[in-house]
Amino acid sequence: MWNISLTKADKRKCRELIHVGLERECEKYVREIQRLASKPIPQSELNEPYREENGFSVEGPWHKQYIALYRKTANFDKHIAQRYDGMTGGHYLDSVLGLYCEGIISDDEMALLSDEPREFLLTYKKHILEDEQVEKRGTPIMVSPSTSQSVRHIVCDDNEDVPADR
Repeated sequence: MWNISLTKADKRKCRELIHVGLERECEKYVREIQRLASKPIPQSELNEPYREENGFSVEGPWHKQYIALYRKTANFDKHIAQRYDGMTGGHYLDSVLGLYCEGIISDDEMALLSDEPREFLLTYKKHILEDEQVEKRGTPIMVSPSTSQSVRHIVCDDNEDVPADR
C-alpha cells in the first residue's frame, strides 16, 4: 500500500471521484454496446443457408453478434468487479490512481483532493507516462500497489497479465 493517509474529507472526495469514474466507464460501455448492437448485418450473410463444417453447425450472423455482445459484457463485468467491488477506504487511492492514469478522471477533478494525495497522484501519473515508451514496445506498465512501483507486464491475447520477467 501507499504511505499516504487520507483524511475523512479526502476519502469522501475519493468516493466522489470513484463514482464519477464508474459512471463514465458505464456510459462508454453502454454506448459501445449500442454501436455494436446497431451494426447492420449484410443481407448476403442473412440469406446464407444452414451449413455444417466438420460435423458442427456454422454460427449464423445473429448468433455471432450475440456472442460478440456477450463476450464484451462479460469482460466489462470482470473489469468493473475488479476495480469497484468490495472497495474499502484503504483502496480508494488505488482506484483513483487507476482512473486518473487511464484518463477517466481529469487533472481538474484531482483538484478536489488535498495537497498530499493530489501531489502523489500527479507524480505517479507522470512516472507512468514516462514509462509509456516501454508500453509502445509491447510491455505495458501496470501499477503495483503492494510495492508502490510500476511493474512491467506483458498483456496476452486472452487479457491475462503475465509478469515480463517470466
